[in-house]
Amino acid sequence: MAKPVLDLLQSPPRILDILVFLLKNEEVIVTELMEKLDLSPKTYYAAITRLLQLGLVFPRDGEGFPHKVFISLTRKGKRVAEGLRPIFEEIEGTLLALRNELEALELKERTEEENKRMLEILLAFMEMEFTVGEWDDAESHARRVLDIASASGDLGSVARSLKLIGEVDHRRHAEDKAEKEFTESLSIHMKLNDLSGASEDHYFLGAIKERKGDWKGALAEFEKSLSLAESSKDEVLKARAAIGTGRVLAQKGNYKESLKRFKESIEAFERLDEVGELPRAYTCAGSSAFYIDIDESIRWHEKCIRLARDLGDVRMLAYGLHSAAGSYIEKKETKKAGQSLKEALKIAGKLDETKLMIDIETQFGILHWREGKWTSSESYFLRAIDSARKNSLTYELADAILNLGLMNGDRGRTETAKRQLKEALGLFDGLGNQAKMNEVTRALKRLSR
Repeated sequence: MAKPVLDLLQSPPRILDILVFLLKNEEVIVTELMEKLDLSPKTYYAAITRLLQLGLVFPRDGEGFPHKVFISLTRKGKRVAEGLRPIFEEIEGTLLALRNELEALELKERTEEENKRMLEILLAFMEMEFTVGEWDDAESHARRVLDIASASGDLGSVARSLKLIGEVDHRRHAEDKAEKEFTESLSIHMKLNDLSGASEDHYFLGAIKERKGDWKGALAEFEKSLSLAESSKDEVLKARAAIGTGRVLAQKGNYKESLKRFKESIEAFERLDEVGELPRAYTCAGSSAFYIDIDESIRWHEKCIRLARDLGDVRMLAYGLHSAAGSYIEKKETKKAGQSLKEALKIAGKLDETKLMIDIETQFGILHWREGKWTSSESYFLRAIDSARKNSLTYELADAILNLGLMNGDRGRTETAKRQLKEALGLFDGLGNQAKMNEVTRALKRLSR
């Protein structure tokens, strides 16, 4: 398949945008650069890696906490950026010309060749907009691709558009719509014998079931994704599917096996230089290691935090900070835990990450409980419980109720604690999480002595 039009104009995409931005703004924080240019972590890393290889930019670690990474042009970079500014303006003009061409094609009765040209332009814009997080525009172009490709029988383009629309709906938490779109995409990929495409569809179907708390269904989808990735010899998709499988195993309390899966995926991502996949894999490993070796857990979470900062992946930075805080609390490093949670909450609020915000509220509750601040601890747990109920997040609900019960047990409110722990036990039983059920049972026995 030919490279999309916009990739031919900028390879990697957005590399010139970064050069010109740095020329105008001197030294900037990586997260600010990404926010100003609407760059996804994957796009940023691809572009910045090439700029570093060329010696055009250099990073600098900031001092203090929270840690920041700055990026700026080298002297060579400034000379190159100044010389490329006219080219940047020419590319901007080319993009405008493509939009004008697209508008002209839309207004006429098209030949078969003109339809192909229109699809080429639409697909290029669709993928560029999705990469930089412009969901509305990406979906709009994808739906136009879907209409034209369906009419012309271009099944490959139909599947690409359905998959992208599904990803947009998944990110918006419109899971029923996303499930329908990925199912249709899967049907086409199987008809075309596109095993890699089908593997991705199964992965996203698994992620949808995982978000709904259907662990059995999620595990089945991730296993299908893994099998297809192996058949297509796609190591990246294989490692990603293993991450999904590991997450489900962890939710069911099988932390040792889940950690094994995560480590295997990390080895593959590192070997293949798939750096953008690593922050999630690191913090998943840290979350499972929490129940096995707290020091190992901290090492994984801190690797996630460092790399996420370098990549400008603020979403995974927030997850890493939140997860690391739990390990810091266990090590009685409460000041560090509080700083991590504050930064994580700030990011999660900006991203409107409901599940993560609930988890952070629960961690704040645990932190204040360990500091003997009973009233504020209870307030955090109750907010987490209320939000988890409203959003039908069963695991998060059970975890918040469990910790509230444990806190009330320490506080001397024995009957209240027993009632809350029994409710948590029922929820974990429904989820099939034997490890958590065992933890609750042990707590109930202690309170009954």
